[in-house]
Amino acid sequence: MRSLISFGRRLLYALLGLILLLWLLFYIASSTAPLPPHNISSKDVATSRQLLLTTLQHLRRAPGGIALTFDQQQLDALLNVAGYTATKVHFSGHINDYGVALHAHVDASMLWPGRSVRLSCLLLPGAAGFAISHCQLGRLPLSAFLVHSSLKILLKHTLVAPADEQLLALFSKGRIADGKLHFVDANASAIALQLKPNFYQATELALGLTAEHSAMAADVSYYLQQLQQLSRQHPAQRHLAFYLQQLLLAAEQRSQHPQQQLAQYRSALWALIAGFGHRGFIRYANPALSAAQVPILPRVLLANRADLSLHFLYSAALQMLSSSQLSVQIGNLKEILDADTGGSGFSFIDLVADQAGTLLAERLADIDIASVKSLSVAEFEASFMPALSDFSEGLSEQDMKLNYDGFDGEQFQRMQQRITTRLSQLTLYRRAN
Repeated sequence: MRSLISFGRRLLYALLGLILLLWLLFYIASSTAPLPPHNISSKDVATSRQLLLTTLQHLRRAPGGIALTFDQQQLDALLNVAGYTATKVHFSGHINDYGVALHAHVDASMLWPGRSVRLSCLLLPGAAGFAISHCQLGRLPLSAFLVHSSLKILLKHTLVAPADEQLLALFSKGRIADGKLHFVDANASAIALQLKPNFYQATELALGLTAEHSAMAADVSYYLQQLQQLSRQHPAQRHLAFYLQQLLLAAEQRSQHPQQQLAQYRSALWALIAGFGHRGFIRYANPALSAAQVPILPRVLLANRADLSLHFLYSAALQMLSSSQLSVQIGNLKEILDADTGGSGFSFIDLVADQAGTLLAERLADIDIASVKSLSVAEFEASFMPALSDFSEGLSEQDMKLNYDGFDGEQFQRMQQRITTRLSQLTLYRRAN
């Protein structure tokens, strides 16, 4: 008994020592420096979008090898978009004649109020090729080998082989010339970039979902058949709310016990996304199915607009594949892109539809199915889609700067809060206790 008490005491001291060491390392690595404000423009989004599209096309085709070039303006645009998407991170970088300096400033207030952490790395050409040379976390130096190994593991667990090894080999070919970063390999073959299915499964586990409740929608075919039957029985019906209501009721009847209900709701929502959003989404719902197996269905309306139904469904899909935060930020980036010259303009109405779709996917488990049964189609739509009459659209980037302090200013955040408040008042979802 005495030896057991002694062992417990030593274990307690060891745990306390480890906690103290971690606290000390965090304190050394962090600081009270605030994150710089996000500085994003429609040009940043347009530049990043075009750069990513052309880069992916070039990698997949690799005509006569691979030759990619990135200049400072493109790097700034990519990092601005990445920081805006991550919200709690500010990225910056600089290409000079010797290499590339990259910095990430992370808000760590969740761990310690008022603290932030800065990670910096230098990427330099050397005898063994272009590589991560020096890294530092706050005031703590990090092993370049450790950082490179972490990158290698991340790529291996994210991309279908051999894309991970091909990207690392291409990275090692990097060089600096004329103030630009070049990745050139005349002998490189095409790189088929494809995410591993477990990438999404890991996301689901991080969200606390069991295998039964994962993004894999085992019964999506059943609900696609239901949509096809409904469209034939009601050829004049064009409201997304009608189909959503009917599928939720079918899901409730199909659930043999409450634990199955969420999985059925998710299968039903995936059917709506693939059927009325984009047929290609079916591969994320169930890899055993192809787009050709999704029935051709009529376009549907949300708030009497076809574009809003697409905003709603795409955002719901993004939420189930990633997170609510990422879904909302991608919706914002799309609107920032629209604010560019020649675009349709920034639309707070589109943002409402985006975030309503995100909320539905996030709160499927909180749907008050009893109330769904008693509502008309119009009443049901009002239970998951806020009123839109007091939200503006068609705004140019200049309008956003003058009237909303840009895309991340105080007035813009007030509009975001108005949307959040309006969403919190929706009656489809049971109130949190």
